[in-house]
Amino acid sequence: MASILIFAGTTEGRKIAEYLRGHAPEVYVCTATEYGKELVEEGQNIHVLAGRLDVAGMQELARECQAQMVIDATHPFAVEVSGNIRTMCGREEIRYVRVLREGDAGTDRAVWVESIREAAQYLEDKKGNILITTGSKELDPYTRIPDYKNRCFLRVLSTKEAVEQAVSHGFEGQHLLAMQGPFSREMNEQTLRHVRARYLVTKDSGRAGGFREKMEAAAAAGAVPVVIGRPREKGISLQETMDMLAKKYGFRQPRKITLAGIGPGGADCQTLEAREAMEQADLLIGSARMLAAAEGIPAEHYEEYRAGKIREFIGANSRFHRIVILLSGDTSFYSGAARLKEELRGYDVTVLPGVSSVSCLAARLGAGLEGTPCLSIHGRSCNYLDYLREYGRLFLLVSSPQDVDTVLARLCRYGWKKARVSVGSRLTYPEERIITGRAQKLAEKEIPWDPLSVLYMEAPGGRIPSGARDEDYLRGRVPMTKGEVRAVILSCLEPERGDVMWDVGAGTGSVSLQMARRALDGMVYAVERNQEAVGLIQKNRHRLRVSNVLTVRGEAPGILRALPAPDKVFVGGSSGNLPEILKKAWEKNPQARIVVSAITLNTAAACMDCMRLFPEHPAQITQIQASRARKAGSFQLMEGLNPVYIVTFEGVKQAEGERK
Repeated sequence: MASILIFAGTTEGRKIAEYLRGHAPEVYVCTATEYGKELVEEGQNIHVLAGRLDVAGMQELARECQAQMVIDATHPFAVEVSGNIRTMCGREEIRYVRVLREGDAGTDRAVWVESIREAAQYLEDKKGNILITTGSKELDPYTRIPDYKNRCFLRVLSTKEAVEQAVSHGFEGQHLLAMQGPFSREMNEQTLRHVRARYLVTKDSGRAGGFREKMEAAAAAGAVPVVIGRPREKGISLQETMDMLAKKYGFRQPRKITLAGIGPGGADCQTLEAREAMEQADLLIGSARMLAAAEGIPAEHYEEYRAGKIREFIGANSRFHRIVILLSGDTSFYSGAARLKEELRGYDVTVLPGVSSVSCLAARLGAGLEGTPCLSIHGRSCNYLDYLREYGRLFLLVSSPQDVDTVLARLCRYGWKKARVSVGSRLTYPEERIITGRAQKLAEKEIPWDPLSVLYMEAPGGRIPSGARDEDYLRGRVPMTKGEVRAVILSCLEPERGDVMWDVGAGTGSVSLQMARRALDGMVYAVERNQEAVGLIQKNRHRLRVSNVLTVRGEAPGILRALPAPDKVFVGGSSGNLPEILKKAWEKNPQARIVVSAITLNTAAACMDCMRLFPEHPAQITQIQASRARKAGSFQLMEGLNPVYIVTFEGVKQAEGERK
């Protein structure tokens, strides 16, 4: 009997095998290793074989299983294996289908090369540690990197073959990481930080190969990705392969997928079109609470909320062709719909809106949504206190009872004890509850908050210091940048809404707090070594109601190692370490803009030296001297403040996807 032969060295091969289970003729799946064999479940029409084959071995296997089609789902970089498969198919006159792995976006900071050899050559004159994640098969080029045994860290599969290959090339001890993926972004970031990597070497292995997670981790850890681009080849995508197989063997295609917002949860708030889609479905997917809202509908239920897992289930179960994925609230408001649409590209996907819990609470309270920020800390973070300061009121989605307690405690700590807060729980359910009171009173009560809650809060009246005037700050004995100079510094920095910024030598925090007010969705790291100054920054944060400033006590540049890559940097005090501070910032992000204020001629001279040390960062110098009037009898006497030099260093401009 004719069969399909799959060479499965990747996730795509396993998915195709599962997709064909019970539908196609006999399917023979060939993996290179016993480990790969264990990942594919045998049964029904699926047969799994393990072992590396040359062209002759492939021919013998194809004849034995009477293959009428060969699907090549091997790794994108297994060029030799793919070549052998094509040669075999040509000799045996068997249809050959090459499955291409879906690509994924890199980063603007990535350096792209065409081979491991080019990657090693690029790194030969670079300084700093290197994390290598390109496998154990081609290691010779890395041994040519100066001092590679101390600088290079190799991550390979936890197999005997891979470890022996690594050790034979001098990678051992703490420089050899034998681990089995897949690796999350957090795991990649921790590894990069653990080995103090300045560079990450990886292949463009696509979405299924964890490429995105590596790129995000490198950005977070301040490492430069050196990416080996894929060999160019012809073929079709995984979804196109499945569509072709469905057409050839009579599967029901195309499938219709609907992402339906079903409101806060109660049946009364479900829209008619959402209910109709649910009743016509043969598969409903969602969390347990979502599926409970569809009780009584005669469709198969699959409990899952993770986008990747949902995509895998749909891809492996072709018998379903009317699929509805249930989402709480409104699909356009902090919903999982966006991620699902991305995961389900290639399918026919329709999105249906729903009633959000925010709309429901607003209606219950008689509050308007216009001009009111609607934010969420459900599985994410945001600077909600800063929005409250700017807008005076806001709605906030939370994910746990602890979130409610935390919000109330922070309101009190930042001087909003009298803020009026309403907590709506289990909205539209029979047990719906809305509790309203002052923040301090609610915080003092031991109320068992419900996880399914949304908050509405209004700030009490009264002036909040803007931070524009010097008298807005507590100063103690700590020097402070004057208001006129702060204004020029901010105009040079040009803080944007989502910027990550450093203030090195923050003093009282006067510049940090003004930066933070501009970066409403960002974060400012106020670096200061003086304990009294650290205490003043904390007090001024609460005084000005600014929460997105994190105080970091320590000496620059050493303390900067632990900070995330900055978009903007202000250096108000360098303690003679200005070149090292600039270098550390640009190691994290070469495109960062840095502004330095120099009161002494020594610091101004240091800035001139840095202009020569870093010619790739063009600099602009501004000198400012302001005068303030002082009453002298019946006259106003102008007194000059100290002149200040303000030097702005621009970041390196890079073309998108820098290539070697």
